[in-house]
Amino acid sequence: MKKTIIFIFILFFTFILSAQTLKPYILAGVEKGDMNTLEKTLITNLKEQGFLISGKYSPMNDNSRVVICVTNDPIKKAVKKIGGLTVFASVLRFGIYKNKNGEIEISYTNPFYWGNAYFRKKYPQVEKEYVKTDSLIKKSLNWLKNKKFSPYGSKKGLTVKKLRNYHYMFGMPYFDDVVKVKKKGDYATMIARINKNLKRELGATKKVYEIDYPEMKASLIGIGLLGEKGEKFFVPKIDKSNPKHITFLPYELLVLKDRVVILHGRYRIALSFPDLSMGTFMKIVSTPGYIANKMRLLTIMK
Repeated sequence: MKKTIIFIFILFFTFILSAQTLKPYILAGVEKGDMNTLEKTLITNLKEQGFLISGKYSPMNDNSRVVICVTNDPIKKAVKKIGGLTVFASVLRFGIYKNKNGEIEISYTNPFYWGNAYFRKKYPQVEKEYVKTDSLIKKSLNWLKNKKFSPYGSKKGLTVKKLRNYHYMFGMPYFDDVVKVKKKGDYATMIARINKNLKRELGATKKVYEIDYPEMKASLIGIGLLGEKGEKFFVPKIDKSNPKHITFLPYELLVLKDRVVILHGRYRIALSFPDLSMGTFMKIVSTPGYIANKMRLLTIMK
């Protein structure tokens, strides 16, 4: 009888979990004041809660928006435990955006949304690290005067079950359908080459951050896309709602042992904008190829 009750409880809990919906971003608060002051305050508080500031930049070179990329020990522990393509989960992004009303919106990527998407069926093995990280995020934002912590980025959100097996629609790529921008090469040589090309801003690219796992021969590099068909071209076409999805950038390149890969644009962009209509998606039909070509260019010896 006792075993039956436990089994029923597990089934019930599993059903509740699978029915839970998650949205890609959290609006932490809306503040008044100076962007630079708020940025410094945010960074200071993130560091106090153990977050490592990996890099920051202004998408589209727009001084009304700043994205701060961070990681921490719990997230890196989760990545090391599972390995492989979960290295894409290494970074959390915080956004500071000055809206048309002159207010400053503080937002961040929802760790539970992205964690479920990138760890998929193995997410339960690292869930405690995400719960811990979520608590640290909230502590780092206690200074906000007008707290909201409102999930956004999708009207209904996605269920955990759908997130773990996400694709935009039939025939579209899944998480592990990565684009191999360099199929074979020495890990150290690839890192050196990519960084050399990024230093030169080859192909109108800009390095934002790098997170290394030497023991795994893995490095995740965040890259700003500054060209005519880069962020300035595709962001205004898809990021029309409010609050803005500014923390969906920068795009990531992963050096993993002897290959260099990126998440397919038709997966990564769709995951960032899950309510995107096919009509709107078609307006940036060239963007996934553009991103892949820019990333491929960075692996070429110049």
